[in-house]
Amino acid sequence: MSNTNRSFQRKSRQYRLLLIGMIVLAYSNCYGQQSTSNAQPTSNNTRKLLLRDEGMSQLSYIDLANPAANWYTPIPTGRDMQLVGNGRVLVGTGSGYEEREITTGKKIFELTAFPGTVAARRLRNGNTLLSGVNWQGKRGIVLVEVDSSGTVKRTIVYAGFDYVRLVRETPSGNFLVTADNIAFEGDASGAIVWKVTIAGLDKPHAWQALRLANGQTIVSTGYAKNFQVFSADQQLVDSITGPADVNPNFYAGFQVLPNGNYIVANWQGHGPKFGASGVQVLEYTPKGKLAWSWKQDAAKFSSLHAVIVLDGLDLNALHVEDKNGMLAPVKVN
Repeated sequence: MSNTNRSFQRKSRQYRLLLIGMIVLAYSNCYGQQSTSNAQPTSNNTRKLLLRDEGMSQLSYIDLANPAANWYTPIPTGRDMQLVGNGRVLVGTGSGYEEREITTGKKIFELTAFPGTVAARRLRNGNTLLSGVNWQGKRGIVLVEVDSSGTVKRTIVYAGFDYVRLVRETPSGNFLVTADNIAFEGDASGAIVWKVTIAGLDKPHAWQALRLANGQTIVSTGYAKNFQVFSADQQLVDSITGPADVNPNFYAGFQVLPNGNYIVANWQGHGPKFGASGVQVLEYTPKGKLAWSWKQDAAKFSSLHAVIVLDGLDLNALHVEDKNGMLAPVKVN
């Protein structure tokens, strides 16, 4: 073989190696950046969770990396759960709400002057919104805003409804409300400005609705066993559920995580004997893939209906949903 041919082959091999290296580098950069932008926690097995168990009327703190920090405490029946600052979590009760210390579960404050309360939610202004039905001398869904002393500051009525679950304040000051087979947005005057019907069941007991960054609204649909996503023009554009081995039963309280995923409590039934039923904390990507799940200890839980992933959140700040539907700290004036 001539020196010329050997030189040509060496250069050819060098070129191929260089080309392969460039392809590997480009692939690594592309997919490495994508992975960073959708970063999960360092390990999902280090997550810290607040869990509300309807079946056992229990509030729990779970540290997956440090089980010694876990606690479980009985609380009154009721709905919803929220970080309200000063290291406290608010839980709605049948007569108002309680505030409990996140590190211990100890009760710090309670308001009990509003029997018939369905759920409670702290607003951006620091007042608390209580919801009920055919309540406080009004007909329909009734929202009562109270200050820290329990003084009523305003009342909003959405007439014609006989069912309500959770309420979320939008960045514009309206309210997203679930009302059995309906999810709607209402304003402060009681007018409904947007409304959709949940697909699949006549009475699914839809649980929670949130407005997303793209203008769509995602609803956890209760007994319809899924998320349903609706466009701004009120069309059903997507649904998310499954797989069958997690036993989808009732999709209840949920949170939009910083990576854009949705984590939801998969409630299994009333009473204390459902701890072995289903996988009750599920995390989905926006495309509907089950990204992570947590199987509850059947000896310590029955049926979860609310979950908050605490990782990355400031426990000393009030948190409400921002324009992306994600929990964000707010300053109360």
